Amino acid sequence: MAGDDALEFKEYIVDLNADCVCGCMKGDRFHKIFHFPNDYGASVVNNPKKEGFNRKGYRVLILKFSGYDTYSVVNMPLLDSSLLECEDWNGVVRALTQIKDL
Repeated sequence: MAGDDALEFKEYIVDLNADCVCGCMKGDRFHKIFHFPNDYGASVVNNPKKEGFNRKGYRVLILKFSGYDTYSVVNMPLLDSSLLECEDWNGVVRALTQIKDL
């Protein structure tokens, strides 16, 4: 589980989850939003343990910020997707590093 591993990106975490309406926080799930200096970021949530989702792993939704708490979902440059499926936390670290380095 991510927990302490998220510390390597801790300085980029923004607290936008307080009014999250997607239900991602139900059941004590991991959900963090990262905002990098290049104004790209990501919403990272672990997959729910229910039908239709992988039993493990994380989903990384790529964001572009236009203000501290204003962002939109964007496709990752060079990919045709705004959502990355990561099998484990190491995959999340690789994805966040790529987004941070854009």
